[in-house]
Amino acid sequence: MGLAAAVLILAACSDDPSAEEQVCSSRTDLRDAVDAVVADVRAANFGAASDGIPAVNEAYDELVSALGDLGQEQREALEPDVESIGADIEALPDAQGLDELGSSIDAILTGVQGVYDEITATLDCDG
Repeated sequence: MGLAAAVLILAACSDDPSAEEQVCSSRTDLRDAVDAVVADVRAANFGAASDGIPAVNEAYDELVSALGDLGQEQREALEPDVESIGADIEALPDAQGLDELGSSIDAILTGVQGVYDEITATLDCDG
């Protein structure tokens, strides 16, 4: 294989997002999914809020998966914060009514914002 072919292969591979970029993207997806449910709760639309819960769960699972691709030091720094919101997110589908969902999602929103800020600082997502 010639040098030009090797350069082309490397250039093609560089289009794949890095582990850090995947985590940064996943933290944004999670915050956006939670924000959508929060907006529906605040609009007193339990049906739409309930319909948004699978997106929150999916975004959380994607974040956990993306964390697995980080180096050990970065992963160990971020995993405890991410895991701390996991139980609350898993309990969301059990919410019975708007009030219960509202109190659950407010706690999750606070936790997700903390995770978002921690990931941003640790991985320099916006830099």
